[in-house]
Amino acid sequence: MAVAEPAQDALSDHRWRSDRLHFLVSGGFLVAMMAALIPLSQITPGPELAVTTMLVLLVAGFAWLHLIGRMDRGLAATDVLIILVLGALMRLVLLASDPILELDFYRYIWDGAAVSAGLNPYSTPPEAAISGAAGPAWSALAARSAGLAEAITYPHLSTIYPPIAQLGFALAHWIDPWGLTGLRLVLLSAEVAGVFLLIRLLDALGRNRAWVAVYWCNPLVAKELVNSAHMEALLLPFLTGAVLLAVQKRQIAASAVLALAAAVKVWPLVLAPILLAGATWRRWIAASAMLVMLTLILFAPILMSRLDQGSGFVAYASWWERNAALFPLITLAMDGLIAQTGAYLIDPGRVARLVVAAMVAGAALWLARPGAARVVSGTVAVIALLLLLSPTGYPWYYAWLLPFLCVIPNRGLVLLGALLPLYYLRFAMVDWGLGHLFDSWIVWIAFGPPLVLIAWDLRHRAR
Repeated sequence: MAVAEPAQDALSDHRWRSDRLHFLVSGGFLVAMMAALIPLSQITPGPELAVTTMLVLLVAGFAWLHLIGRMDRGLAATDVLIILVLGALMRLVLLASDPILELDFYRYIWDGAAVSAGLNPYSTPPEAAISGAAGPAWSALAARSAGLAEAITYPHLSTIYPPIAQLGFALAHWIDPWGLTGLRLVLLSAEVAGVFLLIRLLDALGRNRAWVAVYWCNPLVAKELVNSAHMEALLLPFLTGAVLLAVQKRQIAASAVLALAAAVKVWPLVLAPILLAGATWRRWIAASAMLVMLTLILFAPILMSRLDQGSGFVAYASWWERNAALFPLITLAMDGLIAQTGAYLIDPGRVARLVVAAMVAGAALWLARPGAARVVSGTVAVIALLLLLSPTGYPWYYAWLLPFLCVIPNRGLVLLGALLPLYYLRFAMVDWGLGHLFDSWIVWIAFGPPLVLIAWDLRHRAR
């Protein structure tokens, strides 16, 4: 035994060094893939840019899968520093790029300027400001935008982004008026804060800190939150913080932070039953009251503004649909049921949205069980259900789910993060007049294999 133990230690040390080197090489490749997006971002938008971007992100996504596939093979918690540096380099590289095939940041910059000027972005769409129909203050804002207002998509709709998101946009405007750099700095700061809360969540659940690589080294999230500057980064610290507080059995504080998360994106409210599970009845009442009261206060600017067909909230809830696999099937089923009843005036799409909302809310109630691990597993299940059933399956929405896959790395949901870049093929296919083909068939290449893996795992667990 005295001879065998040193030999075993030497073998373990060799494997540890080999895995660390492998991790560094894989991480360096991911940084190089992000750097490859810089020259691509300067190409005039077109089918070639869409296809090339998709290919770069797909290759990077499978490199990420390979990297995290070795997470249990020797990486220690102390290696989290290497992971943090690699993820930071992926993002810093992308700060030098132009947004690729995305325009949402124009709306964020416009909203930030409007809030900074003391105007209500929920009351007036950009189109009215440009035309002069909204009054001199809005016209002056449109003039100061130097053409940015004309670049906003869906200019006939008022903003869809809740008040805490608006504060982030206003802060970005204060840092860099009408610029993208200030917005990226605010989003990156929020993402860094969320990552450190994610590390605390891993600590609270006894998980190796190195698993933060599942989120922090994901190339799709880096591209969407830094290059495209999607505002999902603002959600990360609030959503992760709420789950962490629930794991720590601080349900009242969790409900307050959940309200803040909902004031970035509305949907986190559905997690309330899961985060409040296990509370005493007095604490449950106090936490619920806190959630309702704070949500009403935060949403007051929206509730007191327009909620008609010109509202972004109404439009999104009514007809927005893009890159969805299962939702069209649900709509088709609802259409068949409605046809059988003869109620042809009922819109099957709206019924399908109600069905999805009921399924997600029902799942949240069903999965509400006490226990730290169940808080996270319930959160993963509900967000995954929302993402898979939603009428909109944008790649940046994956940032809602990915942080919690660091704790519960479900195979099918992890694979989804490598396949979602196929969305960029849609831009090319629309240019070629084949957008319908993407929506009907190609989208299943991204969602089909993950769904099969999820179903396989659920069947295996049932056995």
